[in-house]
Amino acid sequence: PSGLLEGVALFNHHQFFACHEALEQVWLKTEGRAKDFYKGLIQAAVAFHHWSKGNQAGAMSLYRSSSGYLRRYTPEFLGVDVAGFLKEYTELFGWLKRHRLRYDAHLVPVMHWAHPVRTA
Repeated sequence: PSGLLEGVALFNHHQFFACHEALEQVWLKTEGRAKDFYKGLIQAAVAFHHWSKGNQAGAMSLYRSSSGYLRRYTPEFLGVDVAGFLKEYTELFGWLKRHRLRYDAHLVPVMHWAHPVRTA
């Protein structure tokens, strides 16, 4: 879906609030199994938004919630390499749990596609 393409691109450009907004529009129109997948992606974006604003407690809370949703969609879902993202996401937040660390964009995992994406 085009909203997913936009959301992933925004996430990968560290535009987490805009990512949240784009994915929320898709989430509101989604029914069935995919609804919780979008919820997990939205919460992951918000986790990074909180971390970038210095709210590590909020980031950790949303990490726990979002990773719980996303684990149900491994290894891939709707073309997103969920397993690869979760591996890096979990490693980073495991580190953040043990060490207070200021936001560093270089540490944010990239959300990859499981397969090449063709756009029209």
